[in-house]
This record gives sequence, structure tokens and C-alpha cells, in this order.
Amino acid sequence: MPDTDGIIRRREKVELKKTQIAVVEKMYGKHLLDQTVVEEITYLSDGLNINGYFARPREKGRYPTLIWNRGGFGDRGALDDLTAHLILASTAAWGYAVIGTQYRGNMGSEGDDDWGECDLRDSLNLIKTAENIPECDLDKMAVEGASRGGMVTYRALRDRDCFKCGIVHAGITDLFALMEEKPRFQKTIENRFGNLGEDEMNEALKSLSAVHFAEKLPQNTPILIMHGTADDVIPISQSEALVEKLKKHGVQHKFIRIDGGTHVALKDGSYKKIDKHRKEWLEAYLR
Repeated sequence: MPDTDGIIRRREKVELKKTQIAVVEKMYGKHLLDQTVVEEITYLSDGLNINGYFARPREKGRYPTLIWNRGGFGDRGALDDLTAHLILASTAAWGYAVIGTQYRGNMGSEGDDDWGECDLRDSLNLIKTAENIPECDLDKMAVEGASRGGMVTYRALRDRDCFKCGIVHAGITDLFALMEEKPRFQKTIENRFGNLGEDEMNEALKSLSAVHFAEKLPQNTPILIMHGTADDVIPISQSEALVEKLKKHGVQHKFIRIDGGTHVALKDGSYKKIDKHRKEWLEAYLR
């Protein structure tokens, strides 16, 4: 089980540089900076000091809470001051408290990033951490992730029944298929699991791949799944394969193909369409 005392070791307000402010204002407007506060936090997970970010509306209050699971590996794909505003604060502006982890071993966090085991523990330990943040209403809580963070999100939904809904964008659902279609992932997976025997490795990969535990996902926790049709990092077939499993097992979900969307929505502009669907989903299930 996750291990944390929930006490926040560090909580510091983020101050953006002028160049970063210009990017935020261009993409979301000046109101985003006026209406939200973003803080760097450090919390405890399995005895390790883990760094992350917390975003909330500037107006004091208690808000529905979203746990955000980042993608990438190591510091690549990690949140920084700018992306914490573009991803977390842009959601907080709708009236939510949003909290995200960097996972252990990344961006100054203690420990080693094991890509596929303890990242889930670091995510779930945010629940206890959020209990110590007055702005977080844990009676209304959702979980979301992109890419590798989608893999974490599906497992969080499998292991916990406290979420009102889930959202995944371009999530990894089948590591076996991903290795076949994208050989570059073979090295990442071999580096992580190469010390295991074949049977042990297969079991480990199945435990991380939602297509192999779809029947264990809660039927009544609706999941919004989005994937870009032009994603050349995590192919849309990853989401399509899971959607077929969800249909088979009666898991409530909605699947949206983002026409022309690549793997990085903030770069290709598809974030506007994605945000529209995300906002509607959160309003439907957290309000």
C-alpha cells in the first residue's frame, strides 16, 4: 500500500519569467495568470521526498480535485514552471484544484524512476497529500494522465475506487504491441525489466498494460479517452485496442479521435479541442 504521512515538506509559489508569461498569454490569455496560483510542492512517498506542482484558482475556496499524471521518462516530459501553467493552471482556471507529481528520481525528487511500478505509488500518495491542502475537496476527485501518465491513470482507476471519473490522452495500454510497433521502446523496457525471467517479465508487462486488466476497471467510473490520429509516438491503435476491451466488459467510457492530433497537443494546437472535451467531462462528473 502507498506510504505517506501526507505532510507537504515544501510549498512555494511559482513566479514566471517574462518570456514564459508571454507564452501563457498567447496560448490562454492574460486572465489565466490573473485567476490562478501555481506552487511547487514537495511531499513524502515511501519515505522519499518527491517534487510536484499544485495549481488552484486564486480566489480562496474548496475545489473539486484532479490528480494529473505526467508522461515521459526521467526529466524528459517532466513538468516545469511553464507547462505547470499551460496544463495544470489552465484546468484550475475552470474551478479545480490540480495536483501533479514528477515521480521519484525526476526533477530533484529522491529515488530512482523505475518507469512502471513506483510511479503509481507516487501518484496515489498525492491523495493523502491533498488531504492536507485546504483547497482540495476529496469528495469530488478525478484522475488524468497523458502517454506514460495514461498508463499510470488506468492503474490508479484499477486500484482505487475513490475517483468520480478519469481522463486519458494518448495513453499507453499495451506494452507488448508498443514494442512491436515502436522498436525504440524495446530498449526502455529491456532496461527496466531485463533482469527478470521471461515469465516474470510477461507478467510485469501485463500488470502495466490496461488491455490485460480491462475487466478490473470499475464499470461505473466513466473514462474519457482521447488520441490524436497523427500520433507517431504512441499510436492511436493503443487506445483503440483498449476501447474494444472496455466495450466487452461494460466499462463506461467515451472515445474521441483527435483528427490530425500528434503526441504533443500543446505544440500542434489540438489542445484547444482537447480542453473543450476535458472541461465538459469534468463538469459532468465532478460538479
